[in-house]
Parts: sequence; C-alpha cells; structure tokens
Amino acid sequence: MINKKLSFDLPIPWKQKKFETPQIGAINFLVGPNGSGKSKFAEALRLHLGNVRMLGTDRLSGMEQTGALKNIFGDHFANGFAKNHFGHFKNSGQLGSGIDTIVLLEERMDLRIQVEATLSHLFNRKIILEWDSGNLIAWAVLGETGISYRLDRDECHGIKELLVLLTHLYNDENQYLIIDEPELNLHPQYQAFFMQEVRKLAGDPSVDKKKKVVFLVTHSPFILDFRSVEDVKSVISFNLNHSIPNHILGLDSAATARLSSLVPRLNVHHKQLFFSDNPIFVEGILDAQLVGTMQEVRGVSVVGAGSCIIDAGGCEEVNRYLDLCTAFGKSAYFLYDLDSLFGGNLRACVKDDGSVQSFLATAGVGNDFSKYCGELDSKLTNVIDQLLAVNSVPEMLARLVEFLNGLGPRKQWNVQLWAKARVSVMTAISRNRSAVIAAIPQKNIEDIEGRLKQIVAALKQRNVILLSGGTLERYLPKYAGDHYELTDDAKRQAVAAEIEEMAKPMTAAELAAKYGELYEAVCALPSKVSVDVERVLRDYLSHYIHALQGAVVNNPTWSLDQVQAHLNTVQRSAIKVFSVQELNRELGKEFSAVVAITEMLGQERRIVRVDHQTNAGMGDFKIEFA
Repeated sequence: MINKKLSFDLPIPWKQKKFETPQIGAINFLVGPNGSGKSKFAEALRLHLGNVRMLGTDRLSGMEQTGALKNIFGDHFANGFAKNHFGHFKNSGQLGSGIDTIVLLEERMDLRIQVEATLSHLFNRKIILEWDSGNLIAWAVLGETGISYRLDRDECHGIKELLVLLTHLYNDENQYLIIDEPELNLHPQYQAFFMQEVRKLAGDPSVDKKKKVVFLVTHSPFILDFRSVEDVKSVISFNLNHSIPNHILGLDSAATARLSSLVPRLNVHHKQLFFSDNPIFVEGILDAQLVGTMQEVRGVSVVGAGSCIIDAGGCEEVNRYLDLCTAFGKSAYFLYDLDSLFGGNLRACVKDDGSVQSFLATAGVGNDFSKYCGELDSKLTNVIDQLLAVNSVPEMLARLVEFLNGLGPRKQWNVQLWAKARVSVMTAISRNRSAVIAAIPQKNIEDIEGRLKQIVAALKQRNVILLSGGTLERYLPKYAGDHYELTDDAKRQAVAAEIEEMAKPMTAAELAAKYGELYEAVCALPSKVSVDVERVLRDYLSHYIHALQGAVVNNPTWSLDQVQAHLNTVQRSAIKVFSVQELNRELGKEFSAVVAITEMLGQERRIVRVDHQTNAGMGDFKIEFA
C-alpha cells in the first residue's frame, strides 16, 4: 500500500459525507452495482488529485464514424484531426475524452513506439501518422499485406480501446490514471492482457517517476486481478444505499490471514460478490443449482434483487466469505448446513456481531454466542452417552447408534468426529423425534430443540440461515441415500431429480409442503418479483378501452370497421397489440365489444369483454384466453 492520504467531500447522491483513507493501492478497484455512484466518485477523485488523467466511458468519441447521424450533423473528423484544434483536443482529454490520443502519439514518439510495438505484437498492426492540409490522419497497416485504412474511422472498437488505454497508461506525464470501465469493447483475454500492462506501470510515483497510481471503475471480474490481500485491500466498494464507500484497510492480523488463504481461490464466479450489494453464498454447486431453480419456480428473480448465488466450495469457504463481506459492509446472505455449527469457524465469525449478541440478550440467555453454543454441545454429548448406553435400541434409532459406534471408541473422538456425532443426533431428532424421546427424557430433547431454535434465530440476525434439520439433501423427498453417512453421488442424484420435478408447475403451498424448512430458508434469501408485464399491459388496455367507449358512444352510426379505423388513428402505437374483434350495439348508448390482445412475450392470444358500463380507469375488466 502507498501512504497517500485522500480526504474529500462526496458529491450527490451522497449528502454531506466525506471519503477518507490514509493509504491507497498502486492499483485501486472501484466496484459496486450500477447506480451506486462509482463514476460520480471518480469525477470527485479527479478534482481532488493533482496531476491526474481520467478516461471516461465515452473515450472513443471522435475516434469513430458517427454512423447514421453523420448525414444529419456531419462527420467533423472526416478529414482528420485539425492542427489548430489540438489545444481543444487536449482540454477535452483532461475531462475524460480519449480524443487527444492521436495528438499524443504524434507529439510523443516514445509513446508511439511503445503502443505500436504492443499492437503489432497482439494484432499485427502498424500505425502511420500523416499530415494532409493541416490535418493529422492516423492510418493502420495490416501485417505484411500492406493494406491500410483509417485507424480512427475503420478499425475495430477493441483495438481502438487498447490504443487509447495503453497510450495513457504508458504516458509518464501523469502520476494518477483513472479509467471508467476499462473492459469496454475488450475480449476477456485482452482485459487480462491490459491488467498485465497495468501491473508493470503501477506503483508509487514519489519513489519512481515512471510509475503511476491507477484507479479502475469496473464491472468486470477479469479486471479484478487479485494477486494478494493487498489487492483486495485496494478495493473501494460502493452500494445502492450510498453510504460512504467501504474498504478493508483496518483488518486485524487474524482476518488478514484468513483472507490470504481465500484470495488465490477467488475465481471469476466468486468475484460476483464485489458487484452485488447482497450476494448469496451456499456451500456447493448443487446447492446453488437447487436454490436457483426453486427461486425460478417461485416466480421471483435473484438478479432482479441485485443479488447472485455463489457456491463457495464448502462451509469453511463460506466462513471466509462471511469475513470478507462483513469487512466490506455488504448485506450478504449465507445458507449453511447444520454441521457448520459444530465444526469449523462459523461461531468465531459471528460471536462478536452486535445483532447476534443483542438477540440472545433480549431472549434472556445472555449475549455470549460461543458459550451458548458450547452449552448445546454439552447437552448433545449427554444425549450421545445415553444413546450409546441403551441396552435395547429402538428400531428407528438403530442406524443412528450404528453410525455413532462406527466413529470409533467414544474417548478417542476428535473435534471432527464429535461434530459428526452431534449433527447425527440433531438429524435423528428432526426426522425421528418420537423414537428419540422414547429413549431419552423428553425434557432433555425439548431443551436441545429450544437452544437450537434460539441459535438459528440469532444467526438469522446476521443473514446466516442455518438448516436445523441437517444438510440440504435431507430436505429432498427424492434423496435415497443414508441420512447419517452422506455421499456426493446420492446428493447429486437427488438434486437432479428434484430439479426435474420442479420443472412441473408448482404453487407456493405445494413447494412449502414438499420442502418445509428448506423452502422457508430460500424464501428468506434476496429476491424480487419477476417483471410484471401484466400490470403495464392493463394500464395501456384501460386507455384503449376508454377510447373505444368514447368512439362508440359519440358516434352511434359507426360500424366496427369505422370504430377500429378511428382507434388506429388515436391509439396508433396500440395497433400491433389491441384490436376490436366484435361490436354489438344495443338500446341508446348501450353496447358490448370484444377487444383482442395479440400474442406477445410468450402469452397466447387473449380477449377482454367490455361494454358501456366498464370502468376502465379502475381496471374493471377481466383478461381471458381466447
């Protein structure tokens, strides 16, 4: 990290807030959802920093033909870049445009050589700059063919993007470089190449004048090129609530160590978390598939809620993401199997969380989460000892006791074996409660159930959803494997079967009855009702019906064709959606009609029956299938 203090007032949409940090990275990543203020922040940062160059999202403006609009407004750069406008080009460049790139390449042969060497290596391109009547024209020459064409007019967008990006990256006149969405028009491989070049030039300019500090506003996981914890500490995270942008410079040594083990495993899929306010983490890919399918069957959208489902690769990996999201202040959600409570670091991750402590205190059981969980461990240990001492094991518990005995001598159990044993007992209580109570005093079981219920509720305060019945697969009716000795194959088969089953239409009540607590857990995850086309359709339909009523009532001699012709005039945009199929006049101004709705967006043809009494403004009509 570089000891460079930043302190400046944040612009709208922030209100009277200041961003401050004592350090910045050599490469800094500005990430967050669309609309979270990243570009506004970048502009404020540009004004705050000295000796800075910014490249905005419109950096190719002036370096491309204007397309259809050139016939209307003219093509101002058709003859090249006028020498007497170079000053204007440079001024525009300071505001984020890339239009000064060609000028820089003309004035700086060192830049031109570097850029041309790179483009020649990657794309077999040569750059030629020529003067013609006071205008600078940039030509590209293709390989050994010698075919030449206007670089700014006819070259592909990707190469022009790299031309602009590399020119300003290589330019040593600026200590700071801000780029808004460097991934624009770039293939993922070339995004990765660009980041390689950024790493060569990024550094502390006060130590090495050839280095510069780079700020990248990005939505691309390929730009998030994390090599170490230091890179993650260089992330500035934005959210839609427009709280002060967050970073994790203040991580303690223990959290830094846990994060260090995570960084090498952050792939493109995992990096989605940096672009979402409320990502959802599950333990594995099968969990992600099932949860995603269930949300679709519910008719809700995960992405519509600004979320995403990320399979972390095991409960311990989920714990590390919990650490990371907590540090960045993200309202992330975590779906855990029960075994995570008895093994691993989940307890350590949440024990100091204020919302968890407050919940327990309000419930009257103290505020020490670890201690409360430890008491549950002890009570489960007592139950295990009682089960192992039972002379005549009930048939329903025979497999449980067999499993416990299969763990080896009780006194030789390590932490992992104890975790398995406790989870197995909780699974038995969930699945065969009456059998467990027949062997163990009911009050002991009720005490355990009550404690687990409080723990589940406390964790929920931190958006940690614990499946108290065991693992996800234990909730699946199609699961045919052993409920104590789990296998990946059995889970895979069950998930595939359930996804196939959910392809059939299912109501919310049917889902709830079939999957129970798992369904409740999925409902608690971020989601948004799918796009409601019907509501918008009804709004337009009400206007159409109102126009129809006016046409019929005010023109008592008009035929169906005349009414339709009139509507086609006053409701011109509705011609392809609505049409009057039937019109029956009655006494006076009374009438009835049928309005047809064309097939659209996967919906079959439908109709609406209306008459002179239909209150269109109040939506007093019913849409039926034809």
